[in-house]
Formats: sequence, structure tokens, C-alpha cells
Amino acid sequence: MRYLRLSLRALLLLSLHHTAFAAAAKPLLNHQVEDFPELVGHDILLDRRHSDGASGYTIVTGIQGTSPQPRLEIRQLEKNVDQWNLFMLGLTRFMATNQTEKLSYYQIAGIHGRPYVPWDGVGPGEGITAPGYCIHLSQLLLPWHRPYLALYEQTLYSHIIAAVNSFPAGPTRTKYAIAALSWRHPYWDWAADPPAGQSVYPSSISNPTVTVKMSNGTNTIPNPLYSYTFHSVSRDDFYYDPWSEWSSTLRDPLGGQVESATSQNNLVGPILDYARVSSRDRLYNLFTFYSNFSEFGTESYTFGADVKNADSLESIHDVIHGITGSGGHMTYLDYSAFDPIFWLHHTMIDRSFALWQALYPDIYVQPTRIFQNSFTIHQGQVVDANTPLDPFHSDQNGTRWTSQTARSTRTFGYTYPELANNANISSIKAAINRLYGGDSSPSNSANAVIQPLKRFIDNTPVEPSLFPRDPVTAARPKPLRREYIANIVSEKFALNGSYAIYVFLGDFNSNDPSCWPTNPNLVGTHAIFAALPGDSEGNGMRMNSGVRVMGTVPLTSALLDKAKTGDLKGLRKGDVEEYLRGNLGWSVGMFDGTAVPNDQVPGLNLKVVGADVQPATTGDQFPKWE
Repeated sequence: MRYLRLSLRALLLLSLHHTAFAAAAKPLLNHQVEDFPELVGHDILLDRRHSDGASGYTIVTGIQGTSPQPRLEIRQLEKNVDQWNLFMLGLTRFMATNQTEKLSYYQIAGIHGRPYVPWDGVGPGEGITAPGYCIHLSQLLLPWHRPYLALYEQTLYSHIIAAVNSFPAGPTRTKYAIAALSWRHPYWDWAADPPAGQSVYPSSISNPTVTVKMSNGTNTIPNPLYSYTFHSVSRDDFYYDPWSEWSSTLRDPLGGQVESATSQNNLVGPILDYARVSSRDRLYNLFTFYSNFSEFGTESYTFGADVKNADSLESIHDVIHGITGSGGHMTYLDYSAFDPIFWLHHTMIDRSFALWQALYPDIYVQPTRIFQNSFTIHQGQVVDANTPLDPFHSDQNGTRWTSQTARSTRTFGYTYPELANNANISSIKAAINRLYGGDSSPSNSANAVIQPLKRFIDNTPVEPSLFPRDPVTAARPKPLRREYIANIVSEKFALNGSYAIYVFLGDFNSNDPSCWPTNPNLVGTHAIFAALPGDSEGNGMRMNSGVRVMGTVPLTSALLDKAKTGDLKGLRKGDVEEYLRGNLGWSVGMFDGTAVPNDQVPGLNLKVVGADVQPATTGDQFPKWE
């Protein structure tokens, strides 16, 4: 048993095992340290035990000891100076943990993909050597990441407690202790409008250093959200070059296969900015149109050629992986969890999952077959809501979490802002409309000023010229909007790794893939997130060729822009179809900048579909899709 010497009642509440004090924590959460003078200057002994495998399994609980607290958007958390300081200090400590320790950053990140080794006593399925435990192409994808994030969050939290304890007893330590009570891991919203004049890619993620307050004063340290520096890189663990050579995680790496490669965050930001409107529209479409859990969560193409709703949260998730990494660690399933941005991204995915659950509470995981091995599940195996989510244990008896037991975020001690404070379906819909229901400005560049039209809310003005009178009756059209979407299908493992399909409305240089992600005529990027293939000697993952996946690129926002600039005559169906025939184009590329001819991508198919949408009459309703 290990003890930390901390400050009185507030710190006792931090213990993951002292749940009897949860009720006492509640009045602290909305106050400042000066409201509790009795806390200042006192010490206690705090039990900081972990079930770390020395005497049993690691039990995934999330952060317990207080009522469930909201995970905040990263920019919002950054405004809380004390919590942000603890986050930076705690994550730095977490990353410094020896890589051989079971609860090190390295070992927990390694659960997702490489190095393909057992964790917490859960060995591989018979005959399976790869990939990692993460389950893709399955309804279990979203539930599996919930205990995974909870494990990461609770382990990081133990380092935040240690950071609190690093300050001398007194008002400062007590202030940080109270701040820690309501801390939860933030999410990164890559879909909502960023603050005016800012990129969707926050500087708190892209800056290489950060200023923090420590017990010895203010210091500048390496930013733990910028990258993870490996204590050593093992070829046995990472296998493929250049990942077996890179000493730290990289985004859009410059330098190819050499050890001196660096992240090009100056390029990652603009790429994400150009992709944001498409990500926003895709996410909004999922919330408002998709009421089947399998279709909402899974990108596997299982619904036949006539599928109308070809998108999924998994597919949107793939895009952020691909373009954020742009050939670096985030781009490939094998290595992505080592980049600290992985955890911010997946917290956003979990938030989207939780919001959808609140909208459709009675719809969940149904029995389905697995399309691709995980470390413990064979291709073709039928899984359901009671299938173990390996390797995450819920008790010392060896019980593992399942989709059913992990169904609620509150089980793991957290919620999200839109779900807190007696939220109901109307308030959740209003929040989703506000964040994701708008239209883009005439330009989707990083510096564009967003002027939302809110085309889905009937009481919001829409420029009449975009919806002209009927030439016969002279009447304005009924309050319907026509949505146009490019449905895209291709094979998951067609190109032996992750790749992207770029969709344009207008001219683009098909011979220069480096310009595609930030071309002014780019409508959206559809990315395929895959592991790297195994070799003839059995190293790595054996791919299930022929598995098709699907996603979408919404076209309506871009068509509205084209109509406002005069490139498109109007939004009548005939005008739009004529414009699309002459201006819609797409190209395929690897994330190393290599172009791939469209006819060399097995199973690639792009089909434009349209649907009439009845706008909502109030801001707390969703539009109705015909």
C-alpha cells in the first residue's frame, strides 16, 4: 500500500476507493478554495492504491469518488487555468512512467494496436498473432473504446493526484485539490465552428511547448499534447520503418524514412480546416437521419447496393485519423494510440456516441459477425452486447466489461456538457442544431468568416435568390430543402494501408496530390483507416481482402456556396444535376502523397443521392428526411 500526504477533506475525496465521500464532494465543485478556509493548512494520508496486476487484475472504473462530471471541450478546459495546469503536469508524469510498467503510457497505448502482446492476462485467440485488441468494422467499436478511455482517464488521474501533491501543503495545494475534483479528460471538437480567427486545430495541441506552474515556480516544458517521446523504440514492437526509427510521434512527418523527421503542424491545421465543414455536415446527418445502431456506428458495407444512408461515425472517425496523421502515427491503426491527440479525438467520438444514445436510448448492439480479427476475436465470429470487451476487467474475479455493462457513461464517472443538468431530448437536439446545423460561408478556408444560414431551421431566413419562384405558378417552393450526398464505397484493405478519396466541385490538379487536401474546390475527404499488412513470414496483420466499407461526402453546403458565387445557376434539381455532371470529380491518394488512379482501387464506387428534407419549425427539433 502506498500513501500520499495531501490536504484534508478535498483530497480524501480524490481517492478512487473512498466513494462514501461522494456526496460531500458536490458542494465543492462549484466553489473556489477561499470558500473553504477550513481546508487550508491541513494534511491527511490518502490511500492511492491501484489494482495494478501485482495482486490481481487492473480494474477499470473511470474516475470515481464524486458525482459524474462533464468531459469538456479542450478549449473550454483550457480556460480553467488550474485544471489545465494539472492536466499538463499529470500527462507529463504519465508519459514519464517507465515503458515496462503495466500502467505506463506506452503499455496502455499499446493495447490498441502494436506491439500485439497480451495485457492484463488476456491472451490472444487461438491462432491469432495480430492485430491489437481494438475492434473495427463492428458494432463493438464504440462500446470497446469506452472502457479503454476510462482506463486511460483513471490512470492519468492518478498522476494528476501526484501533481497536486507536488505542491507544499497550504492554499495552493488545496486550490489544485478542489480543481482536480471535477477534472475529466477533454474532447477535441473537430466539427464545430472554432472561435473567431482560430483554426479547428487548437494551438494547445500544435505548440511544442507549454508554460506551467510548478512547486518551484513557472516553467516552460515540452507540451505533452504535441507528441509522445518514446523512451526507446523497439523494432520488435514497431516492426515497420519508419515507425521503428522515429523517436517520437509525428503528424504529417517531413523527412520520410529518416530519424530526423519532424511534424508539420503548420500543414495539419489547414488540412483540418478544409475538412471541417464536411465533418460537421456528416455528423449532423448522423444525428438527424440514422436511427439504426449498426448503420450509425459501423462503416462495413453490409446493407446492399441500394443503401441510402451510407455513412457512419466510424467512417468520420477514419477521416480525422487519416488527415491528422497525414502519414504519421495517427494515420495507421497499428500506431495511432501513441499520439496524444488520439485520446482527444476518441473522447469526441465517445461524446458523439453518447449524444446519439440519448436520442435513441432503446437501440443498441445486436448480434453480428466480425469482418476482421481483433487480438481475441476471430473473423466470422458472432458478437453481441454481452461479448467481452477485451482486455478490460470490471472486477477481481476476472469479469470483463461488455457493451451492455459499459452502456452508460455515468458508470465510469463522467458525462458530457449537453447531457448534464437534467438534459432532455429537446435540449440535446437544440445543442446539436446550434453546434452542427449551420451552413458554411462562401469559402471553407481557415480565415473564412462563418455566417450560418441554418438551412434546417424553418424560421431562419434563407436567401430567396437561391430558391427561385416556380416558372409556371410564380410561387416560392415549399419549405423543403434538397440534400445532395456523395455515397462512397471501396475496399478496406485495397491499398495495403490507409488511404483517402478527395471529392471536388470544380477544377483541381489531378497530378499533384499534395495540393488536394487544401484545394479551394475540395468538398470533403473520405479516408480509409487501416492497419499495415503482414508479411510472408507471419509478421503483422493478415488482411481480409474484399471487405467493403462506406462513407459519404455531403455536397449541399458546397452547392450553396457555388450558388451564392454564381457558379451554379440555382438550386433547382435540374440545375444541380447539370452542374454536378460537369464539375464533380474525385481522386485517390495514399497519405505519403502518392496518387492512385481511380480504376486501380478495387470496388471504388461513388454515387450521388438526393433527398428532400422538411426543416424543423423550432430550434429544439430535427429536420425530417424524406
